[in-house]
Amino acid sequence: MKKFLLLISLLSFILVSCSSSINSYQNVSLVKKDSFIVLPFENNTETPLAGIRASKIAEGVLISHGFNINGKIYKQKEYKAEEIKELLEKVKKEGYRYAVLGDVNEWRYKTGIDGEPAVNITMRIIDLKTGKTVWSGVASKSGMGYSSIGTLAQDLLNEFAESIK
Repeated sequence: MKKFLLLISLLSFILVSCSSSINSYQNVSLVKKDSFIVLPFENNTETPLAGIRASKIAEGVLISHGFNINGKIYKQKEYKAEEIKELLEKVKKEGYRYAVLGDVNEWRYKTGIDGEPAVNITMRIIDLKTGKTVWSGVASKSGMGYSSIGTLAQDLLNEFAESIK
């Protein structure tokens, strides 16, 4: 029995150590009932539409955590930094309180035997009345061969949303 428990403990350790995550964010309080809009995340990867994919996951995660996400003002395409700034100016005039922005810096499957997924996302929330960043976070995660990029991204974005009370 002891050998069995030792084997189970060793396997658990191996499985946990195969996935790594690094997160940095601040815990803040925002009124989730205020109007938020998620803008497309800037794609700094070679993966087509990674920014749009991440922003759509962020939108769903924030809604599931009780945020009042309103409207959609963008199309399914790659957005450059200048275009995102133009969208930010547009939503300021439309009466939204907060804009959610971000960057995708890694969104790929690593090469090698298992092809593990790897994701790095930054996210920030801008108070549109003051123009100041009221929350920001950055997180990276790599998974095991059977994990998906979407699952890793959703995990990271859930941790972000949970840090906003």
